[in-house]
Amino acid sequence: MKQNIIVIGAGLSGLMAAWQLNQAGHRVKLLEARDRVGGRAWTQADSGAASCEMGPSWFWQGQPVVASLLSHFGIGYFEQYANGIVLFQQPDGNVGEAPIDSPMKGSLRVDGGISKLANAIAQELDPADLLYNHAVTTITQKDGVVHVSGTNKDGPFTLRAERVALAIPPRLAGEITIEPALPTAAVHALHNTPTWMAGHAKFFALYDQPFWRAKGVCGTTISRRGPLAEIHDASPNSAEVGALFGFVGIDAARRAAAGKDAVIEAALDQLGQIYGDEARHPTKTYLQDWTQEPFTAGAADQAPQTHHPNYGLNLDLGADWQDRLAFISSETSFTNGGLIEGALESGIRFAQRIAALDLPASDETTIEHKASMDWDWFQG
Repeated sequence: MKQNIIVIGAGLSGLMAAWQLNQAGHRVKLLEARDRVGGRAWTQADSGAASCEMGPSWFWQGQPVVASLLSHFGIGYFEQYANGIVLFQQPDGNVGEAPIDSPMKGSLRVDGGISKLANAIAQELDPADLLYNHAVTTITQKDGVVHVSGTNKDGPFTLRAERVALAIPPRLAGEITIEPALPTAAVHALHNTPTWMAGHAKFFALYDQPFWRAKGVCGTTISRRGPLAEIHDASPNSAEVGALFGFVGIDAARRAAAGKDAVIEAALDQLGQIYGDEARHPTKTYLQDWTQEPFTAGAADQAPQTHHPNYGLNLDLGADWQDRLAFISSETSFTNGGLIEGALESGIRFAQRIAALDLPASDETTIEHKASMDWDWFQG
């Protein structure tokens, strides 16, 4: 089987690249190691409950790609609830008011969750070209033909293509055996590019209603006690049910040593201290630890990021891989690296270059978006 292009990773970047390349008339196989699309952009959504963003929760004004995509697919979005008091929990557990607005005030959330967008893009692809449970281990190239090998549920597989794009975290891409070998500087850059959010864990507690709002509390708490270091209102826009989520502030090793049940119990105890006894009795809880996801995090990702890195990759891949191999995860974006917007930008940029549009070769290029944003960019 020979394909024109293979994209590895069906997160937002890979989905966007495959979709736009299809629109340009290219044959694309999209390989995904998981049994779902979206990658880190994953919503846990139960009927009648809040949609819980296990990965990225927000996007912002001034990010035109995600906003126009949501409009294209008829997916709504709304502003993060930030009305009311922000709380601060001292190291001794005492809780008081913080004289600040919520740090997430003005941020935007996808109505129903970011998985709606990932699934909508996937629906634009031929199901025969979206291959789940395909984990890639080796990429080789000889005489202009790229061989992509790995394992699926049926055993080993190999596909052939003219070009390959890796839409997976750079550190994981650096673990794939690539022959001829990449230049040492490129390998070093891949291994030293942190995977955004890979070291984090998120906790959600769902309730019949957002009861804290009636107390004049917006839901945001900054804690110096933990285990949740930062908490926000995660309720749906309708507020028919309530939800709180927090970033777990203890590291991966201590989370693993304590165990999932103990982390959940400690988180609920903390919510009770902050919001009252009602917070100790949710209808449901979720704990997503991304360090336990082998298709997101590796050994170097066990510690959470304390700040947003300066992302962007413009790798010299050497003559053997020139125009044959590309790295297009969110972390490769210079403008919105690590974010939803960055993932979409990276996918679009790759597709545009392959389609031979008149764009410079540097990843630092800012994409000019058509005013209509009708997602028909390759038609002139």
